[in-house]
Amino acid sequence: MTSDKELASLVTADPGLPRPNPTQSYWQHVPHPLAETQSESLPSERDYAIVGSGITGLSVAKTLLEHHPTATVAVLEARTLCSGATGRNGGQMAANAGEEYWHLAEVHGPEMAGKIAKFTLRNLEKMQELIEEYDAVEASEMQKIQKLRVFMTDGKFEDFKKSVARLEADHPSMKGIYTILDADTVLKEYGIHGASGGALLPAGTVWPYRLVTNVFDALLKKYPGRLTIETNTAVEAVEYDEKFLTPISSVFPYTLRTSRGPMRAASVVYCTNGYSGHLLPSLRGRIHSFKGTMTVQDPGKAVSNQGKSVSWGFHYPPTYDPDTQRHGYGLYYLGQSAKTGYFYFGGENTRMDEAVSADDSFVASHSVSHLQSVLPRFFGKEDKASWKLVSSWSGIMGFSSDGLPLVGRLSPALTGRRGEGEWIAAAFNGYGMANCLMAGEALALMILGEKVNDWLPGAYELGEQRLQSILTPPEAVKALSSKL
Repeated sequence: MTSDKELASLVTADPGLPRPNPTQSYWQHVPHPLAETQSESLPSERDYAIVGSGITGLSVAKTLLEHHPTATVAVLEARTLCSGATGRNGGQMAANAGEEYWHLAEVHGPEMAGKIAKFTLRNLEKMQELIEEYDAVEASEMQKIQKLRVFMTDGKFEDFKKSVARLEADHPSMKGIYTILDADTVLKEYGIHGASGGALLPAGTVWPYRLVTNVFDALLKKYPGRLTIETNTAVEAVEYDEKFLTPISSVFPYTLRTSRGPMRAASVVYCTNGYSGHLLPSLRGRIHSFKGTMTVQDPGKAVSNQGKSVSWGFHYPPTYDPDTQRHGYGLYYLGQSAKTGYFYFGGENTRMDEAVSADDSFVASHSVSHLQSVLPRFFGKEDKASWKLVSSWSGIMGFSSDGLPLVGRLSPALTGRRGEGEWIAAAFNGYGMANCLMAGEALALMILGEKVNDWLPGAYELGEQRLQSILTPPEAVKALSSKL
């Protein structure tokens, strides 16, 4: 079993820059024409420099451009466009409000817990609205479906039902979101074997890479001259000119040192998720990297295609095998292509040092073979040989010690710089599709001086109490230990 000392070392490690040779994500196997777009020469000055080109970076850029008539925006990406977590995730638009409500209510109180639940559910609605607004339903293969959460033990099922009951008691307006199913229904109506029970809730599936790249394409056409996207442009350091202020540096006090030269900016926005600790060392341990494994598997004609009606999540108690030192982290996530019938299946069963990692240049073979062996069993099939492995890859998520995102202004104490123009939206704890779009929108509006506290959960912000008592490396170790 991994010791607390070893965990502390893992969560506080420098994640480094995104690796230049990541595993090939199936979502990106046909690159978008903008995949390697960049200006002929790096712009010398921009009002807003956004680091990261996933759904969060897209949302920040889109909101700034729409709400500021003259703002210039640069999106900087170390690798190809949308090559981080958004371009490597499970493709599921699903919230975890029901499972998490009891814990959130205990820690933050029922009012804040309800605000978080409503925020994530509204975010999914806005994701669907964005897809429709940009005419990307067909391109992104978006499906409005139900999520079937499957609980593999009686204890997990009872905890979930208790949490949902409390959610509905505290917030009557949220009654009816979840439909509880018994084990017999899960088996007979959905063909899932071995469950103790389940629950349905509104959700969706999407090809996330195609959505983000299509919207970026539209924004470039709509805002020529005001938006530039600089791929293959790693931000290696950020500096603040506090000693030698000149007319230019007082307007653009930040210098981003990149692999293609320097860029000055009035504000810097970090949409860097699991890599945030590299440019912001004070966040190491407050945010840590977590590597996920994804597969695409072809069941052939072994099961029917349910891609237009349902996606799945399988919940089980975390496990540990002392012989292999591998941990099972308690969740598998599954979607199905309505077009091909392919299963998109992910979940972790690996050593701790492989999981708490920012290295997506390889995918552990034992993690892949585990996913191959587990998936058929859920459908009552034992012969994994008939389930062709189409693709497998890894991706880096950002996790926080309290399981909530970080959204807001970075203080000089966190940046080590005197300026007030650095901002962050990161640490989505594996639920980016339920948080990123509105988190990015909220952050952009905060940057522009607008109030968002009526809809952005205060628990997401970088308040002093959170930073001192909850968002700390020891708490990150405790949170990881509790899942082992």
